[in-house]
Amino acid sequence: MSIWGKLIGGAAGMALGGPIGAILGLAAGHGVDKVRKFDAIESNNNFSKDEKEQIFATSVIALAAKLAKVDGKITDSEILVFKKIFAFPAEDEKAISDIFNSAKKNINDYKDIAEQVFEVFKFEKELLFELLNSLFSIAYADGELHPKEQLMLSEISNIFKFSNNEFESIRNIFESKVSKNNTMLNKHYKILGLQENANLEEVSNQYRKLVKEYHPDRLQGMGLPKEFIELANQKLTAINKAYNEIKNEKKKSEL
Repeated sequence: MSIWGKLIGGAAGMALGGPIGAILGLAAGHGVDKVRKFDAIESNNNFSKDEKEQIFATSVIALAAKLAKVDGKITDSEILVFKKIFAFPAEDEKAISDIFNSAKKNINDYKDIAEQVFEVFKFEKELLFELLNSLFSIAYADGELHPKEQLMLSEISNIFKFSNNEFESIRNIFESKVSKNNTMLNKHYKILGLQENANLEEVSNQYRKLVKEYHPDRLQGMGLPKEFIELANQKLTAINKAYNEIKNEKKKSEL
């Protein structure tokens, strides 16, 4: 069963608690006053694999809805990208739509949701990285990154404990597709999260680190939809291309 087929129902959302539980409660037609406080210690000890997959799926939908709304409107292109990335069975469409619509009503609690997600997945960095990667896809759906979208993504990244280089690396993978302000070589350095004065050894070390940490093979078996794996493959292709272009350029300069 896919992760989307395991979405928590309203009653289970009440049992979960916290901002994610509140969204699930609203989606199921309940009030938020019945939602108990989220217990961070409990999250690390008692959640089963299925429950963690349910939490991940719900948080992805909720954060995507808030990100799409943060610049003031949800565009058709953002909706199309959402549907493309988060492909789900027809029988789950209503539940997902209810969660999305409940989450977009209030964009101001996105930090609370991100903090709850981090408490649950703090030891599974690959999942957090792919969640951020998918949110960038939605933000760039219209070909540009709105300042409010960038701020939200940056704050989510900080909550997830990503470094500035890690944030800039993923941002520049998307920015390099649309920006005409940087030279191609400059874009490659930014994709790797490096300065242009980095030597070949530094470039190689950073490349190996990125491949090791975020290779799509590490996502297999985590219950993620295949669309997340495809996004990870696209990211790895951009990283490989950036590394090869920089390496070839440095070798030429040594001749």
